[in-house]
Amino acid sequence: MVSIDFQTCRNVLALVRRPRLSIMGKRRESTIYMDLALQSYMSYGLGSGLGGKTVSELTCYNDRAPGAEGGNCPNSALLACAQCSLVKYCSGRCQRQHWQKHRIECESSLNKADWQPHWIKENRVPYFYATTSRAESKNTSSNGLWGRLPAYNILQLSYNEGLAQAVYKDIKLCFTAASDIRNLVETLNSLPKGYQGTCDVLLNEADTVSANRNLVILYILMTAGPSIDEAAELAMHLMYSSRLTANMAAYLSRCVHMIYGDSARCGDMTFQRTFPTRGRGKLYSAQPAMAIKRPVEMFLSRYELGRAMRRMKDTMFDGLKVDERHKLLSRLEPPHRLAHVYFWKTGVLAPFSLDLKPFTQPNRLAFTPQGSWLGKSEDLSPLHGWDIAKVQATGLRNGVDPTGDMFGCLFFHVKQELREFISRVKDFHINIHHTQYDPRLLSKGVSIGVLPSFSDASFDRIDLGDLGDRLGIKECLEDWGLLLNRENVHSCVVAHSKRWIDSQPALSRVPLSSPQSVLDFLRLRCRNIPSLEPRLKKMLEQGTYSPAILRLIESLDAFVDYGPSFQEYLASHNVLAACGGIGLQQRKRNDVHPKVRPTYLSYISELCA
Repeated sequence: MVSIDFQTCRNVLALVRRPRLSIMGKRRESTIYMDLALQSYMSYGLGSGLGGKTVSELTCYNDRAPGAEGGNCPNSALLACAQCSLVKYCSGRCQRQHWQKHRIECESSLNKADWQPHWIKENRVPYFYATTSRAESKNTSSNGLWGRLPAYNILQLSYNEGLAQAVYKDIKLCFTAASDIRNLVETLNSLPKGYQGTCDVLLNEADTVSANRNLVILYILMTAGPSIDEAAELAMHLMYSSRLTANMAAYLSRCVHMIYGDSARCGDMTFQRTFPTRGRGKLYSAQPAMAIKRPVEMFLSRYELGRAMRRMKDTMFDGLKVDERHKLLSRLEPPHRLAHVYFWKTGVLAPFSLDLKPFTQPNRLAFTPQGSWLGKSEDLSPLHGWDIAKVQATGLRNGVDPTGDMFGCLFFHVKQELREFISRVKDFHINIHHTQYDPRLLSKGVSIGVLPSFSDASFDRIDLGDLGDRLGIKECLEDWGLLLNRENVHSCVVAHSKRWIDSQPALSRVPLSSPQSVLDFLRLRCRNIPSLEPRLKKMLEQGTYSPAILRLIESLDAFVDYGPSFQEYLASHNVLAACGGIGLQQRKRNDVHPKVRPTYLSYISELCA
């Protein structure tokens, strides 16, 4: 559904048509400006707010305001609840009117400082699935639905080519295993202002569902249609929410038909499409025709919202995973605990105070054709996928208190990142080549010139992601290392590994793996510091698996140097020898990303020509 203010459009048309242009090229340019101006005033009703409006600020949380439409107070939110910091009101009067309803949330046991996880209340040893997750199948991706490692920029031009030199440089990037678009967004958003070159990106993912989720989201972001604000807000929900508004669901269905048409029924061996973007670039897609059948069936399925939400909650609130959920909650401040549980129940990434009644349709990008949720029980928080400090800063700029409503902060942060991405696509010459192939076959196809834009097989950056964990680091480097741009001294392959720790017996002594060794170490060190003895004794009252001890263990891992052990791992798999054979060497100092991600014990390696 498209609504438009016709008087405003007349004014815009008058402004655009005012100059009398006699040159055909200028007339065409004027028409383009007119189209862009019209787009900025058109509304497809794809926003999260009432009437399909986009959310640019927090409004009063009071939904019991006398005389207000639907009872929702329309005023801007100014005063935060002092007890939870999750919601805001326009005045003390609205807060008092709404207290009887809000007190149920505000006085929840989750919002109390003395909340304890179940294993403490039941006096038992907890079961954490994370301790066994490293034994997952070698060929299974562990990225989950939302990604469990913070998004990163693989260019980092200021530490490599330099921003000034990069303004006019053509850049070629490759993401070999992109289960989502976060790293792509972070990277393209780092291009320098006024970028004059051409940026070609190869975005590949072997999993058919993940690859086509990416394609639909990129189509919405990159092609003309809704305003930048609406496209960014819709794409954000497609990435992180399990429910959509009716307008969002209808537009999603329309986009699926525009992308795939009747391709699922045609006899072609390959699905190939080219879409014009808001700027000078193109969005290309190439994948086996058979690969799109299941995703299209998913995206156009007909199950009801109730069924989808039950399936999501069955996974999210799996009784066997209660200790893992409580482990996460035990690390959080009380309001953040409340916010997480609210997100698990509603399935919508939005400010806590947003009215979610319009979200009446399932997000069919997040469910199977039968309505089963694509996420896993370990997909506990989309916050893991972004830099928390930046998320908090964005929230503050948009009037959200990060001490309470972290998901409100994330809502505005992801939307801002996607808005910037759309602006870059509109202003710069960016081509994205979306593919869905086995990375080993794709590398051979690139090397023989199957993709014309990459016929010279010279990428400035190649992000292998966690392919090394699934296919073997040595094998991945042999496939992709030869495709680096040898004329660019800053070109490199970036890869991260989490499962390398399994093959290192020596690492059984590190804090993450041995809570008891941490306690013994603390007791030994605190014997000569009398002032610490009472605090340590209090910390140990709940035993080895007290929340305080678990938090301490995770903090200590940030100070452990895993470099030597990781080098032993690489040597044991003949990785460094293989690098020498194809003319690569490991950087002594990473110029793209810090070596270690302590939270997940993931080690980043960079190899250059």
